[in-house]
Amino acid sequence: MSPPRATYRLQFRQDMDFERAAGLVPYLARLGVSHLYASPLFQAVTGSTHGYDVTDHGRMDASLGGMAGFERLSGALEAAGLGLILDIVPNHMAASPENPWWRDVLRHGMASRHAGHFDIDWSAPRLVLPVLGQPYGKALEAGELALGHAQDGLVLRYFEHAFPLDPRSWGLVLDPAQMQPPQAPEGFARWIGEPANAGRLGDRLEAISRDRALLHRVHEAQSWQLAYWRAGRDALSYRRFFEITGLVGVRVEDEGVFADVHRFVLALIEAGQVQGLRIDHVDGLADPAGYLARLRAAAPGTPVWVEKILAPDETLPDGWPVAGTTGYEFARLAGGVLTDPGGAGAIAAAYHDFIGAQPDPEAMLAEAKREILTWNLAAELDALTRLAGAAAADDPLARDWGADTLRRALVALACAMPVYRTYLTGGAGGETDAAVLARVERAARASAGLEDPAAVSDVLRLIRAGAGAAAARLRLRFQQTTGALMAKAMEDTLFYRFNRLVSANEVGGEPEPIGLDPDVFQRAVAARQPHALNATATHDTKRGEDARMRIASIADAPGDWRAAVAGWDARLAGAQAPDAEMRWLFYQALLGAWASDPPGALAERMEAYMLKAAREAKRQTGWTRPDAGYEARLAGFVERALGDADFRRAFEAGARPFIAAGARKSLVQLALKLVLPGVPDIYQGTEWADLSLVDPDNRRPVDFAARQAALDGPGAEGFDGAKMALMRRLLAQRRETPGLFARGACRALAVEAAGGRHLGAARAAGGDVLLVLAELSAPPARRAGGPRFRLPPEWQGIAFRTLWPDTALEVGGGAVAPGDGFAGAPVVVALGRAPG
Repeated sequence: MSPPRATYRLQFRQDMDFERAAGLVPYLARLGVSHLYASPLFQAVTGSTHGYDVTDHGRMDASLGGMAGFERLSGALEAAGLGLILDIVPNHMAASPENPWWRDVLRHGMASRHAGHFDIDWSAPRLVLPVLGQPYGKALEAGELALGHAQDGLVLRYFEHAFPLDPRSWGLVLDPAQMQPPQAPEGFARWIGEPANAGRLGDRLEAISRDRALLHRVHEAQSWQLAYWRAGRDALSYRRFFEITGLVGVRVEDEGVFADVHRFVLALIEAGQVQGLRIDHVDGLADPAGYLARLRAAAPGTPVWVEKILAPDETLPDGWPVAGTTGYEFARLAGGVLTDPGGAGAIAAAYHDFIGAQPDPEAMLAEAKREILTWNLAAELDALTRLAGAAAADDPLARDWGADTLRRALVALACAMPVYRTYLTGGAGGETDAAVLARVERAARASAGLEDPAAVSDVLRLIRAGAGAAAARLRLRFQQTTGALMAKAMEDTLFYRFNRLVSANEVGGEPEPIGLDPDVFQRAVAARQPHALNATATHDTKRGEDARMRIASIADAPGDWRAAVAGWDARLAGAQAPDAEMRWLFYQALLGAWASDPPGALAERMEAYMLKAAREAKRQTGWTRPDAGYEARLAGFVERALGDADFRRAFEAGARPFIAAGARKSLVQLALKLVLPGVPDIYQGTEWADLSLVDPDNRRPVDFAARQAALDGPGAEGFDGAKMALMRRLLAQRRETPGLFARGACRALAVEAAGGRHLGAARAAGGDVLLVLAELSAPPARRAGGPRFRLPPEWQGIAFRTLWPDTALEVGGGAVAPGDGFAGAPVVVALGRAPG
């Protein structure tokens, strides 16, 4: 199958299974995409809403329809000529007894044949499982623990959880003379299948479960240790995903583990049922480059995309054998160019006046990093400190530094990282990493709290090029940790604390600067890999693609926004109002989400969003230490606002110009995504207005029936209709002239503007020339003539026809211009063919 023309992302689980997805395939084909882009499909924990908590890489999730259901979906895709891109999760699995590999590790400890599959510190006394709702001793005394059995052996039960007991400990509770079940899982399953055996064993285990001392002895005989859930912060003995203790790191860098993890998906590729792979959280892997090289060797003709967040001045490491990223940087670039930098000063002034402070986002990020690393990721920091101590002990220049000095140096280094991670493998790294680490060293040595900055340089030297196993492990774990640190500090903390213009607070983005010059945008887009995904919404973005454009429109008229917010806030003034920072966020979020939802439904969505935002900010409340009083006041504020008809009318009146401007920006954003280099990625449901908030709001069920009816009938009305029509027309053009989009060079067109901000770009290949002419920000007052876009001499004789909208295009004098000067539509796409 040819490389993708366009992808359509479906979130499986909840209301989407294989049968329903197969029924949507004809619609997706008519819409014009070439590939279904599926969230993880392999067996996950019971009740999983997303599939990233995989329990078995070797089978399709039964809740989706199992392998039989997948075969039907695969057949529907093949019949429609569509491919399948599958999201896979090599970095981590569910730390759940439902995971057969993890279950075997729990039962047998280091003797398990899967002990090397997981990133576990086997030098620790026990494998800590932080699952209890209270400290272990209290749970034991409260009778919350009890003995039981499963189909494969004895277990220790904690409510719905069942933790396998090491067969060597069964003798503590069973008398071999009276009862001796087989210890092998298969034999035990046959034995327990006899009703008499099951009854006798159940009676025995129930009787002795009342003996707290014996229960404790049984627990202490295991390789694992049940612990209070709060112990996950600083007492873990395995690598987790970010700060989620329910996800354990997988050692996919090991050749045997790689084979076990990928055997099934490689078979699907070999069978022609999967045509591409998305690699989740590539930065979590020990050696991303090595992993990708091994994957390329195993599936040489299969394109691979990596979920990788790039800093604004960062590119993918040289030599990675991938088609590109999943496209967060495109969303950042598109959002930036559609935000007017001319409004930055006024937005900042309005924000500062409203909250009564002038926060510095760079200083706030540094504060958030330190807080996350020393609190949320304390277990990871402790592990790094131990590794640094072991590495330093073998190094004459570093051996004098104590644990506290090493810890402070590690904090300074990790918090100074300007990117998610470096990619050192066995040496000092390439030029890019060297430049990053030189910058990190300078910043870290200048940070507060160091007794001697030389310790920073020594620890960095150990990380970069230290010899020995401890240094190698330190190098690996430090790089894995900095990615998690950046994600948690930036995306899940700073983005909810610094709310100046939250359309910039997006995954893959940064809160400043506000806006992007069109020339910078075009150079950056042209430099991306030609088959990288162009994403503007994903299951992880902080707000819907069209909600983001509404908020970006604030930069076009910051004075009007300031006045509108002042009026709204005056209406809601009172003792129950939350702090100014959260109110400033609320008005932007409400602008993005404002729709025809009933007030009650919108209030429910906004209340859930504001609660999540407040907990992520970790100022007034938090996930692990919620402040019930503050959260009640916050909920009451939202209910008061959206339950007040006068406020709703006032808000709609003030928001109307921004909603209209945002709709125009959204159409430009869509056109840029579909025309410029890259593979457009359409997130489920976004062929209509996407006014969602952060997950789980952006994973709500999609009304596909209405979209299918609109596609096959007269079409939807208003913005929904315009968006779907533009999408369908340009997807059709991608199908009609695939070479133009696969190989077409991209060049910028100079703009002779008449007020406002504009962008002109062209794709050209094989004689075909495609123009996209866009108004990024409307002028305060339109002038006669409008903007003109200069054509290069070789294109000045071309007769262009507009693909969208149905409007005239004026060509002459070496330039082209929309006939109505963008008074009608904000973007014009036209196609022509060079003579000869």
